[in-house]
Amino acid sequence: MATILRFDSPHAADARRWALGVVISPDCRRISAAAVAVAGRGLESRPQVLGSLSVAVPPDATAQFNAVSAATQPQSRPLADAVAALRAQLAEIEASAITDLLHRVHLTPARVLAVGVHDPGLWGLELSKRRSYLSLCDAACLAERTSLNVIDAFPARDVARDGLGGPLLALPQWLLLRSGARDRLLLDLGRTIRLTLLPAASAANSVSHMLAFDVGPGMRLLDLLAERFSSGSHPFDPGGRLGVQGHRIGRIIQHWLDDPYFQRPLPRWNPYGVDARPFFRTGMEMAAEAGWSVRDLLCSATHFVAQSIVRAIRCYVPTIVSPGDLLLAGGGQQNGMLLREIATELPNMSMVRLSDVGMTNDCLDPASVAILAVLHLDQVPCNLPAVTGSDLGRVLGRLTPGSPQNWQRLLSELTGTTPAVRPLRAAL
Repeated sequence: MATILRFDSPHAADARRWALGVVISPDCRRISAAAVAVAGRGLESRPQVLGSLSVAVPPDATAQFNAVSAATQPQSRPLADAVAALRAQLAEIEASAITDLLHRVHLTPARVLAVGVHDPGLWGLELSKRRSYLSLCDAACLAERTSLNVIDAFPARDVARDGLGGPLLALPQWLLLRSGARDRLLLDLGRTIRLTLLPAASAANSVSHMLAFDVGPGMRLLDLLAERFSSGSHPFDPGGRLGVQGHRIGRIIQHWLDDPYFQRPLPRWNPYGVDARPFFRTGMEMAAEAGWSVRDLLCSATHFVAQSIVRAIRCYVPTIVSPGDLLLAGGGQQNGMLLREIATELPNMSMVRLSDVGMTNDCLDPASVAILAVLHLDQVPCNLPAVTGSDLGRVLGRLTPGSPQNWQRLLSELTGTTPAVRPLRAAL
């Protein structure tokens, strides 16, 4: 499914720079792409989305990803072959999506400075104290297929500076969604709940006040309970209509809120999100002992998710509680029961859907990755220490040249770019 958000002729404003963003979903089931025009440079950039599309990843590639990411013997030859095959297959899928997007928005490859690619990658989280990350982008293959300059592996440099490797889209999202006079909160009601503070653009040192972190388990917990409640006929709770049939059980809500996860300090982020399965299992065990119904568990889980959001806002961004804009993203924005509970607890915050500000869920992430690519060219560090835990901000991404013509044009562009003035320590 393709979504065209805006249309401006790419030839109407030659001063603007054009970039593409490609995102493969964490479960490797969908790929989305967006084209972005950027006026200005660095933190003064003014991005505008030209268009986007979202397509399914072929099931065999998803199965290959599942096999590779679940493997426990990275030194084995079969795994090495599988990784190489998966990277090549994903490059072909990415190239096809890029070609389709360029056709839809009437943009030629010669007009695009670079394409940014952000994929699930392969993560090492437990072998040592430092995380490790391997991009699944075959940048050389993608550059050959499209002739475009490719920028990928954005988490790698942050991980090298002892960062978590994410969330890395906070700064691009601030450029896309910031308000001139007031703070905003971006609430992603996805499988994991993620909260991003977008300070007012007019505030002094606004970027230094940004926050982004995983609040806790989100719609995945409700999905598991809805599937159990409906004996598999409902993979999610449509509009919250199943949860509203149950009763709120304060004991299980408090048990979930007392989970050690919520005591962890910021920064707080995991590439796989917050695992909802332990919450689901403890809920089912307590329900079996107490005689609660799955309907009651689903109702209580909806209250729990709402309470975890409200607590996080009050704990980490109390100054925005009254008044402020709460931008809603993710599938959970369709759950009327959840939204009512949040609104009841935060009556002074106005809830606004992304579609009300000219954005869609499928477009936000790839557009943000396109901006990451542009910020790479502008030499702007995007791994904010307060967000990723890195000890120093770094320019993110790995640049692979496209065709000789596109590479020379990019070199000419970079020649006129002056990096932002940074403290001497940043040069270390």
